[in-house]
This record gives sequence, structure tokens and C-alpha cells, in this order.
Amino acid sequence: MSKAKSAKNKAHAGHPARNPSAGASKFEDQVRGAMLPYMAALRAYFNQQHSPADTEAGIEGLVTLLTVHARLREKVAVSELNHDALAIQFKDLRSIGDEVAVTCASMLREFVLFLAESGRWSGSVEEFQAVFDLITAQGGQSPVQVPELDDASADERWAKLPMVHTARALLEWVGEGREVQPNGGLLEADLVAAAAAIGLEVSLDATATEAAVWIPEAGTAIASIEQLPKVGAYWDALLRAGLLTKQQEKAVPTPAVADALNADSGFSARGVKDLLAEGIYAHMLLNGVETKHGNMVTQMSAALLGKAGSANPPRTEAAFSIPAPGELAPEQEHLQPLFEKTVPAAQTLLRAMEAEGLVRIGKHIRVPRVLRASLERALTRVAEQILA
Repeated sequence: MSKAKSAKNKAHAGHPARNPSAGASKFEDQVRGAMLPYMAALRAYFNQQHSPADTEAGIEGLVTLLTVHARLREKVAVSELNHDALAIQFKDLRSIGDEVAVTCASMLREFVLFLAESGRWSGSVEEFQAVFDLITAQGGQSPVQVPELDDASADERWAKLPMVHTARALLEWVGEGREVQPNGGLLEADLVAAAAAIGLEVSLDATATEAAVWIPEAGTAIASIEQLPKVGAYWDALLRAGLLTKQQEKAVPTPAVADALNADSGFSARGVKDLLAEGIYAHMLLNGVETKHGNMVTQMSAALLGKAGSANPPRTEAAFSIPAPGELAPEQEHLQPLFEKTVPAAQTLLRAMEAEGLVRIGKHIRVPRVLRASLERALTRVAEQILA
């Protein structure tokens, strides 16, 4: 929705998504009325990622898009979209210009994500997937900018990441293989040793109730893997990247892939580290450090990471700020307690990523260039899993 402001200006003088001669305007009042029950929630959702001015511009553009959609369907529906009608709509938008189509796709993508996450999507899962795939295809490139790095530069950048050294240490601890649970998870009896392998000093206590912390204090008592999110993230990533394979009741290193992780250069070495990073990003976003706020924290963190990998990274102060009482619009004031919980949780998650070298947090939040491709795939995977 980065160009939503210009879309609003066009709406007043003939929005590119509207064809006045086709009679779209007769549906506009009906569309606005149908959106009223969730308008405050939609505005708050957009405000998490955009300035208030851009949010208002985006909503106006969205009203126009849904009005045209209603004309094409001869039906007002603001909690689901029709794939075939949307395909016709994008064909018309492309005839005006690719930039217009991409801008409109960005608006619609955020809108359908809002419907899905808030439980307001009224169509079928299959219809949602078809619509989401179409919008994604029409949206062009993601905000993440993936630069081209020469081999030597990429090797050097990978070598500096704490993530690589931690993964190597855990893989070394596995040795020739470790007995695991039927689902591939670590045995409870191995949690303390696995944690120690990556520099975490904990003790096992079945009655422990300590909250999950990415890097727990020395001597912290834990009862399960859920209280060791760092160990869980790396173990899951090793399995997903093919560094470990489950053979009968054991997790066993895959020789060629393990050798690639331990190598400092080469195509295979870069490839397996890339897959490992994707897995850690995705696991951390989907499982978090503080999980009680669910998808809200995941989406907030994913949005920040997307911007952090773009040409216009977010300012840290703005990204981690909580609206003060009275700053929110009257219809959003009920969301104040939610922001007070989810913003710190998202900050906790990104600070954990910072400890692994997955993000750099200074005046701005930035994703290292060598990790951009890994992040881009992880964000796609996270979105698909949440929507599934």
C-alpha cells in the first residue's frame, strides 16, 4: 500500500480502478455501508504498517476497488472476493498501467489478510487461496530487495553470522545421531545437553513454569522444549534444511549437507546456509518467543522485517513505539491495551533475531544483504501457513 496516497488523489479525479461509464458508482454507498461493522478494526490493522494519512488514502482506494468489484459481480460483498471478477478487474488495471495494478494489488493483499486474520473471510478456503494467489501474482516484487553478491563477498558475510556458528555447534553435538521423538523432536532427557551445546546453561525440572526466553539466565529451570525457543528454532531448521534426517528412532546428520554447512565457501555451502536461515526466520515468526498474542505479533514482526529488507528500512524508535493514551483516534482507543502487549512482544522477537545476526537494530532496523533471499521466502511461507 506504499502508493496509497496517490491512489486517493486519483479517486477524486477519476480513480484508475473505477470506470465511471460502467456505472460502478451506484454501488459505492452500499459498499461503504457494508464495510462499517469492521471499519475501525481495518483502520487499526492498516495503521500498524502505515501512517494515518496513508491508511485513509488506502481505505478510499479500497472502497473504489470493492465498488468496481461489486459492479462486475452485480453483488456487494465485502468479506470475500471472486477470482474471475478480480481477474477481469486486474486486466482493466493493467491496461491503464502496471504501476496502477501493483498498487491496487498491494491494497487488496493487505485487505484479504485482514479478513483472514480477523476471521471475517466468508468464502471457502479454496476461494481464498485462488484469490490470494492472483493478488500475489499481480503484486509484482515483494518489498524485500535481494541484491546480487559475488561469491567471495557472500562467503565472507555468511562466515560472520552467529546463526551459522550456532547451527554448526548443535550439529556437532548430534554426532553420529540422537534418539528422537516420533515427530523428530528432541527427547526431554537431551534438552539440557542440547542447550549447553549452543551456550545455554539450564536445568531440567518437570515443575518449572518459567516463561520462554530466547537466551535464558544461567541456571534457569525448564520443563520442556517450549521454554527453550532458541533450541527449538535451530533443531527445526536443521531438520527442514536437510542437515538432519530421521532414520527410524534417530535424527542423523546428512553427510553431504553437513559438510556443506561446515564449509566456508562454495555453492553448496552458501545454499545450505540460505535454507537454514529461511527455516530459522520462519520458525521464529510462527512460534515466537512470547506466543500468547498469536498471529498479531507474527504479522507485526513480519511487516517490520519486510520493510527492514527494503530500500526504506523502518526507524527503530517509530517501529517499537507504543501509542500514548489519547494519540489513537476515538474509534481505535479500545486497541490501546492490545498495542501495549503486542508491540513489546514484536520487539522481543526482533531482539532475539538480532542476537543471531538475522537483523541489525540501530537507528534503523535492517536485514543483512546476504539474508534477504532467505527472508523473502520465509515471509511467503509464514503468510501461507497462517492463512492455511
